[in-house]
Amino acid sequence: MPVWLELLVLAIASMFWPTLIVIVVLALRVSHPVKILIWFLAGGLLTTVAVGIAVVFALQGASFMSGSTSTVDPVIYLTVGLLSLLAAFALLRTTGKAAATSPRQSDAASKSNKPPLTERAVAHGAPVAFVAGVVLNIVPGTFPIVALKDIAQVGASNAAKVVTIIVFYVIMFAFVEVPIVAYLFAPERTTTAANDFNAWLKRNGRRVAAYVLGGVGLYLTVRGIVGLFD
Repeated sequence: MPVWLELLVLAIASMFWPTLIVIVVLALRVSHPVKILIWFLAGGLLTTVAVGIAVVFALQGASFMSGSTSTVDPVIYLTVGLLSLLAAFALLRTTGKAAATSPRQSDAASKSNKPPLTERAVAHGAPVAFVAGVVLNIVPGTFPIVALKDIAQVGASNAAKVVTIIVFYVIMFAFVEVPIVAYLFAPERTTTAANDFNAWLKRNGRRVAAYVLGGVGLYLTVRGIVGLFD
């Protein structure tokens, strides 16, 4: 697969990272979703782009990347692929358990346990949403690891690599960005559409994320295995 096409596939697959889906689902429930999403997006893009640039230029200067990558590439593909498959399996298991849990049990559990950072990010307003965008996106999934490795190896100028990193993460945050733009231009129509989309995402988001993680994870795992024996 050409490197630019692989980057696009990885960026689209990264959109379905469960944390991003959970944030969108929670934010679209509140009365001021745009403010929450904007601040989360600001923190997320600031963190991912900064970390991405640091990782890419660190990889460029690493000795194991300057020579033959016949061993490094397959190991990265295999590791990320297996982690993605593990994450997909865990998601499917938790989805099944969530479906089997009664609403009364779910309410009791939510009252007895401290809300996770994703819920606090939405409930406590813009500053906490920004902090959550930073903290939750220091390692925003498994696929960006492969993407940053690809960007470090591509034959392009440093400026082009920085632009590629920015574009990659802009695509990754599409589920956050689309509601923001839609609310700004058509708030009433977007409210109805957002409620429908949110209901669908709440029912199917984990399962879709698991399928995407599993599919791309399987591709990376196979590519890693094949690369080890080339």
